[in-house]
Amino acid sequence: MNGKSSRLEVGAGHWFRLAQPLLVGVTLVVVTCNIWLALGLWQEKRSGARERDFWLLCQPGSTPLERQTAFYHLVAGGNREWRSADLRSLNLAGLALAGAELEQASFLRANLAGANLSGAKLFRSTLELADLSGADCASANLTEAKLLQAVLRGGTFRRARLSASSLEQVQAERADFSWADLTDADCRMANFTGAKLMGANLTGAKLESAIFKGADLSLARLEGTDLTDANFTDANWWCARGLTTEQLSALKSKFPPSASASAAWKEDYARWSVEPKTR
Repeated sequence: MNGKSSRLEVGAGHWFRLAQPLLVGVTLVVVTCNIWLALGLWQEKRSGARERDFWLLCQPGSTPLERQTAFYHLVAGGNREWRSADLRSLNLAGLALAGAELEQASFLRANLAGANLSGAKLFRSTLELADLSGADCASANLTEAKLLQAVLRGGTFRRARLSASSLEQVQAERADFSWADLTDADCRMANFTGAKLMGANLTGAKLESAIFKGADLSLARLEGTDLTDANFTDANWWCARGLTTEQLSALKSKFPPSASASAAWKEDYARWSVEPKTR
């Protein structure tokens, strides 16, 4: 009896060892299927949510809060397609959008005051009449962007790429454009009063009737610029690079430092005016 029982136990153990890999395999298949099913449901839900958010942005009946919330969700989800999204007049003040993919997005009249857009990709975006006062756009790509009459007052555009952008009539008082690329930018009637333009590249830019009162133009590049009716009152224009002899002569005649200019700039101008060709 004991021998028969022992043989049965040995046989059962043998079949269990043979079946164990199969059981493990079946279990893994079931778990994998469940994971794929859950992932598929999650992706389907996420896709549906993204479509709903995009629909809310484009529908005129959506409330401002619904549109703002939808925009937050889309940015957080890494959305990159904005051409058909209606972002007009959104209140996005103070929003963290560093490095966001916002190419060709339309922020017409949007409130982006104090927003963090450092390193954001805004190629060919529309920011006309938008409020970017105090916004951080350092190193942002704003190539060919439209900023007609935008408010950039006190904003940071250090090392930003603004080549071929439209900056007509912008209010950029005290904004920081140090080392920014503004080549071929349209800056007609722009207000750069007190702005920092140290090392900025303005080669080929349209500067007709622009205001540079008190602006710091140290090492700024101004080759091929049109300065017709531009206002350089108390700006250190003599520290810029690329101005023609005729332009320097005209600026020297019209805009020597006034009594309101800083003592350091008046002293620097006095040294330059003695031998301007050495600068």
